[in-house]
Amino acid sequence: MIGVLLASKEEWNVLLNVYNISEDYLEKYPYGEFYRTNFNGKDIVFYRSGARKINAAASTQYMIDRFSLEKVIIIGTCTAVNDSYDYNDILIPNKIIDYDYVIRELSFNIDDSSFIELPEANISLEYVDGILGSSDKALVMWKDLTYLASVGIDASDMESYAVCKVCMNNNIGFNIIKGISDRPMKSENGYDEQLEVYEENTPIVMKKVIEDYLPEVL
Repeated sequence: MIGVLLASKEEWNVLLNVYNISEDYLEKYPYGEFYRTNFNGKDIVFYRSGARKINAAASTQYMIDRFSLEKVIIIGTCTAVNDSYDYNDILIPNKIIDYDYVIRELSFNIDDSSFIELPEANISLEYVDGILGSSDKALVMWKDLTYLASVGIDASDMESYAVCKVCMNNNIGFNIIKGISDRPMKSENGYDEQLEVYEENTPIVMKKVIEDYLPEVL
């Protein structure tokens, strides 16, 4: 069986709408809901983990143990750091890092050994690559964006690194497909503006990920 993780409720709702999945068909587990189906002869379980790395890691281990997953595919949105990324671009990262490890008051350097190198994606559709960083807090502060840019991180999310580590520890494969939904705003009302952009772009980019990109890696 293949697991497909979505973290946020907003992302999950798009999945339900795209596949016309009724709430009646969802099953509950300690971290949210999941939905089992078959696609092109493959057994799939879609599951919502909830935000942040602990929920993502714990829910993934739960699914691995319950369904003996052979692979996990992480789909969802992420926040742009790289100026060359446009909203609704699809990011297939070539490296990933948990940048919460860095104690910024003591060191502004990230050691190369902290990165996980990811294999080249076998996807025929257009995408951007780069370094995806995971953190337990959303990227909304301008000072955090400038820090990430200074160390070469291109985008940020709140779950992918933790899920990758769980998959590696269980010796199973994983893929990451992320859509650029928002970026921090350097303005007085920056957070509210960023949230509006996120809410506008999330249904668009998630539909693109689910309908076009996900079938290529299932």
